[in-house]
Amino acid sequence: MKCWYVWAKRLLWWLFWAIVGLLCLLAGVGIWMQREHLVLNLSTCEPLGLYQLIGNPYPLHDGELVEVELPDPITHPAVAEGLRDHWFPENQPWIKQVGALPGQTVTLSRQGVWVDGRYLPNSHVDRRTPGGRDAILHYPFGTYHLKNGQVWLYAPGNYAFDSSYYGPASQGHILQAAHPYWILPGSQYWLRKGD
Repeated sequence: MKCWYVWAKRLLWWLFWAIVGLLCLLAGVGIWMQREHLVLNLSTCEPLGLYQLIGNPYPLHDGELVEVELPDPITHPAVAEGLRDHWFPENQPWIKQVGALPGQTVTLSRQGVWVDGRYLPNSHVDRRTPGGRDAILHYPFGTYHLKNGQVWLYAPGNYAFDSSYYGPASQGHILQAAHPYWILPGSQYWLRKGD
């Protein structure tokens, strides 16, 4: 009986120090990420991994990676739907590409997005969530001329949530320029694209 008690006491002691060690490791990683200005992208918009925020993104350029804040769910029904159905967390940083700038023309159709006649790869508009569970709201199909202060945000990943669903975004929603620090190439395509 005493042997069992000693073994259980040692196991609890080891478990305690393992938890303390894990907490110290997580705190150290958090401090390092903050010091290096790193954010973790877990979405399918861009490859999974760490992105370094590098400050002022202006002037903006086509294809540039940026960190953006969540568009207002009150004025963007697709964002409200995504939050309600938990397709993405409210406080997760969004890494997107600048797809089009003020003065450019964007054509949105079921097949995808064209900017000034140039097709954006893998920009097909999904009608349903992965597995076909729920219908997805998208921005109305048509041609849009971006006004001053508007950008079209683009993400080439499967099931990417970008301007195809919530429309042009205000340049004021762009927080910082970003670039990949450590990523899993191709991970934005892990979820199979739907119809």
